Amino acid sequence: MSDFPSVAPNDLNFDMGRLNITEVATFAGPVRFRHSQRISGNRISLEYRGLSQQQIETFRTHFIENQGTHGYFGVPQVVWGGVSVTTADASYRYEAPPVETHAGLFYNLSVSIRAIFGVNLSYILDGGNATLPATTAFQSFAFTGFAPFVLDAGDADITSPAVSLILDGNGA
Repeated sequence: MSDFPSVAPNDLNFDMGRLNITEVATFAGPVRFRHSQRISGNRISLEYRGLSQQQIETFRTHFIENQGTHGYFGVPQVVWGGVSVTTADASYRYEAPPVETHAGLFYNLSVSIRAIFGVNLSYILDGGNATLPATTAFQSFAFTGFAPFVLDAGDADITSPAVSLILDGNGA
């Protein structure tokens, strides 16, 4: 996880997101269910004007190193310009590839990122007696939605017991 380039944007737009609420239509009118105290879907749009070739290369390299929209990263304080936009423990992910426009010798750049809140869990998948490399570690923010999440390994082999993992955030 590498930090976003330390370049202050010319414009910063913040979409606060929404609360985790679902609405169900009933005969008596809509009924709303609040699933957590967190707000999700925070979107930050950054606009850069007049970037040099070296600066635009740092943005391109960062996007590639973070595997495009897949990886997550931190954003240094210089980008926010001293404003508290999100919490300090938030991570960020590209919403879409950055859009470049060329203006003579300089570049203009539009970047859209999303704030990710929550716990970054580390999972180790153990393949047992598999002939391929048996242990693979990865990190993921894969579980979004409403708990509990059930990871059911099933009974693929009658010599090993069926395994289930239930993750319940208790309304985190």
